[in-house]
Amino acid sequence: MDLKKWVEHCYSLYNKINCIDTKTGEKKYLLANFKGTSQQKDIEQRTALIGDYFRIKINSKAFDDDEMRRQGKELMNFKDNEKVFGALRNEFDMSYWAFHALHNAKLQDYNRVFISQIKGCNIFCPWCYVDDANKNCLENNGAAYFSMKEILNAFREERKKQTLNCIRTSGGEPTLAPFQWMDMLTLLDIKGLSKEVFFQGETNLTTGHFLDFLEENNDVSEYFFEKIGNYRNFGVLCSFKGTDTESFLKASGLTNKDGTPNKEYAFLDDERWYSFDKLVRAGIDAYPFIYDPNPETLESFMEKGAKKFGDEFYLKTWIFPLKLYGPEKERMEAKGLDPKIEQKRLDDNFAKSKEIMQEIIYKKFGVNYQAIPRTGMELQLEE
Repeated sequence: MDLKKWVEHCYSLYNKINCIDTKTGEKKYLLANFKGTSQQKDIEQRTALIGDYFRIKINSKAFDDDEMRRQGKELMNFKDNEKVFGALRNEFDMSYWAFHALHNAKLQDYNRVFISQIKGCNIFCPWCYVDDANKNCLENNGAAYFSMKEILNAFREERKKQTLNCIRTSGGEPTLAPFQWMDMLTLLDIKGLSKEVFFQGETNLTTGHFLDFLEENNDVSEYFFEKIGNYRNFGVLCSFKGTDTESFLKASGLTNKDGTPNKEYAFLDDERWYSFDKLVRAGIDAYPFIYDPNPETLESFMEKGAKKFGDEFYLKTWIFPLKLYGPEKERMEAKGLDPKIEQKRLDDNFAKSKEIMQEIIYKKFGVNYQAIPRTGMELQLEE
């Protein structure tokens, strides 16, 4: 495998999960069906499925009305931004991205996110929360093609029933269907929702040169991503897995049968930096997340990022804990692994890495790690 073959591989997946409706001319995308999956069981511990293809995710338990009522707590006072942000430091902070970008509601009103999942991915991470069958780019297991208009209509119907100001297209790997970003942002604009609804994208950062290919091949228009970058109601979760080539390959499932890193895919370590650079250069608000870092190489990883994107990279990058859900546990048990042992490894690794991030940030800036919101920080590009 090399970069050229990787791009060809991504393009073959792209052709499976993107199509044009012959009757309407609309672009459609293959969505995963949650019904009957291990992921469904995890989802329904908190919210119900919506028509088998959609779900609601709660970004922060601290802001969940139902959770607070169960615990007999009063709703938080959202005038105190520091207190509010403090609740997000150990949870996903996407609510704050939306709040910072739009300021049209309370932070709590951005806590619930309407999600659909592209049924396709180019890597199979061992701790991915999605069943493997829902990432195979095949029109089976109840998968179906939807236009962004149909997805937005489903979102608006659900919005009549509960507070919803965020919409997210997940995966799989969403950049295998990059039109969806522009389609949704354009529709929100047409419907007069751009100042109310925040749209979240995400990527595993392995598709930068594939996206270049789409531009060169005229599959997407000139300056396609720069046009996306003009929208202020958009942010992208950028997943850096591991902090060196070996930890990246293991965390991305790019391993040999014995579990050792498959060096044939080592070039993708550089590809993720290239992919992130492409998004930042397009003016897209990109948020770096690190999953399963190697504590021994975390500091050098951060230094590399700061050299490329300025010191803001230190403050805009967060590491995140990993919790094993149904699909991950089944995946590991099938390989004869004990999920409890792997969960302990992940927990220990995260604790060590968090201490290192605290040391790095305090030494460099004199503030605690995650002490300030990372919204509004603009990464500086090297010439």
